[in-house]
Amino acid sequence: MSDTIVSATQLRQNPQDGSPHVVLLGAGASRASFPQGDANGRILPIMCDFVEVLDLAGSLRDAGIDPKENFEVVYSRLVSDRLAGDLLQKLERRINSYFSALTLPTTATHYDRLLLSLRSKDAIVTFNWDPFLFDAYRRNFEVTQGKLPGIYFLHGNVRIGCCPDHDEWGDRHAACTTCRNPYWDVPLLYPIEKKDYSTNHYIASAWREAKDSLGSALTLTIFGYGAPDSDADAVKLLRDGWFGRSNREAEHVEIIDTADRQMLYGRWESFTPTLHLHFESEFRNSRLWRWPRRSCESLFYPSIMGQPCEDFPLPNTSSLIELQQYCSEIARHEQP
Repeated sequence: MSDTIVSATQLRQNPQDGSPHVVLLGAGASRASFPQGDANGRILPIMCDFVEVLDLAGSLRDAGIDPKENFEVVYSRLVSDRLAGDLLQKLERRINSYFSALTLPTTATHYDRLLLSLRSKDAIVTFNWDPFLFDAYRRNFEVTQGKLPGIYFLHGNVRIGCCPDHDEWGDRHAACTTCRNPYWDVPLLYPIEKKDYSTNHYIASAWREAKDSLGSALTLTIFGYGAPDSDADAVKLLRDGWFGRSNREAEHVEIIDTADRQMLYGRWESFTPTLHLHFESEFRNSRLWRWPRRSCESLFYPSIMGQPCEDFPLPNTSSLIELQQYCSEIARHEQP
């Protein structure tokens, strides 16, 4: 074991080819990233205030439903009620309209930082319907010459469409480059216990690729994902992917969440048999912020070589250009 510190310069200029860093992104990450709302002040809903933020109380009350009841429970019950079709369509139109209207601020956001702190070997897996990850990806793509992580929307997303016949997806208003037909909207998967992950071409493909990334990952960050009861099957599929090629005795899991740590421990301990769980309440204290684009190296050197790593954190700036310049300088040392 060595006490030699790996310098920030050495880390930046000598990236290692290796396993990916996978980030599992939930609605809590969007709320934490946009506490004052989007560019126009629209609040990012989480399940506990979903009905209030989206102004669904009147529609529910008119149908004889207590609007204070958990929306997941309400929606699941409505799906099983063959007479509730009109109400379901009304709720779904409102949800799609609200999320589609959300707009990224022009300043640097946590989603810009998240994308720019990861490399093309890495991946972000998300259940979020909001458009922020997709929109941030588009505005940062050229900055790193396309060296951004793969992004996978496992429950669909309001911004994306796909070709039903070819393995292509993107902006829902675009067309397939192979057949030239307009993309079909990727459906949003609503909070019911048994979701269909196989019928839609994009969602089935996203699950396959997400599980593949998880299987080969060196480390996993779970940012603001609460693993609700309606996602029990999804969490099991993710866990199966995580353990698909390794018993995970050496890997680390990082949790970024403001919830009680004991509760978080109970929720995620099955992902780490050796209890290598690390908790942070803010993104700015995470491995990704401290070692942007070199998070896996920051684990490899101390764990395998016994060498601690000097950190070189993301700039705490609201300037998107300043953030992009900082990360593009790191990215230029990476292979295409």
